[in-house]
Amino acid sequence: MFVINDTKKEMLKSLVQSGKNCLLTGATGCGKTTLAIEIAEDLGMVPLVVNMGSTQDARTSLVGYHTLEDGNTRFQISDFVEGIQTPNTMIILDEISRASDDAFNIIFPILDFRRDIRVEELSDGSGGTISVDPSVRFIATANIGLDYSSARSIDRALKDRFIPFHLDYINGKALGKYITELYNGEVSKRMKPLLKVYDYSHQQYRDSKISAQISTRMVLECVHLTETFSLADILNNVLLAMYEEDSCSIVNDANIIREYADSLGMFDKDTKTNG
Repeated sequence: MFVINDTKKEMLKSLVQSGKNCLLTGATGCGKTTLAIEIAEDLGMVPLVVNMGSTQDARTSLVGYHTLEDGNTRFQISDFVEGIQTPNTMIILDEISRASDDAFNIIFPILDFRRDIRVEELSDGSGGTISVDPSVRFIATANIGLDYSSARSIDRALKDRFIPFHLDYINGKALGKYITELYNGEVSKRMKPLLKVYDYSHQQYRDSKISAQISTRMVLECVHLTETFSLADILNNVLLAMYEEDSCSIVNDANIIREYADSLGMFDKDTKTNG
């Protein structure tokens, strides 16, 4: 897996397998959700991704809702509640740092020693309490830090229910090897100038010269474009799009990256798609 070394991955798998809740933190697009899904697959589990960032109506999203059926009102439990009852399921609480307080309150008892949830709307004789299946496991992902103004600080009580693992962006060389594994060496060679720009954005960010880094995910999502478009077009129209806002400092960020790309010859008129 390209986002984590083998030792760290095996430790993570061991903790999850033993029933510990794990929290993957790191910059956006570094591969947190991808890793969580891969951990589930490695353990022979079925992943269920729950987008915690869309739980502003937490009870409807996480618990369920009433629906009208044949003139009668019936309560429909959510995919989340169904998932926690399904054996061998890996619940991935994606972007938990964007969840609402109501969402936090709902998942608290699910993640601690109680391992259950109250659903008063049920009339099936369960008393409104649903227990988490013993084989169900939980991994959460979060963007935490000053870089993420739309993310919230996670409640300390909630953080204490997880063992944290931080993921960094991999470097361009490692990303090139991963692209070779996914496609082939020719594709990786074609991407080499963009991988240098990717590394440069990270260095400039560490030196506080620019406000954001080009993410691993953004580069991977551009690979297929190199079959048709020039690297300069990909850089200008896709990778630098996040900088194009009504702010002089942000526009300058794009120019810093663009100047470096120009020094690589990326904007030469004779530059072909294959770089």
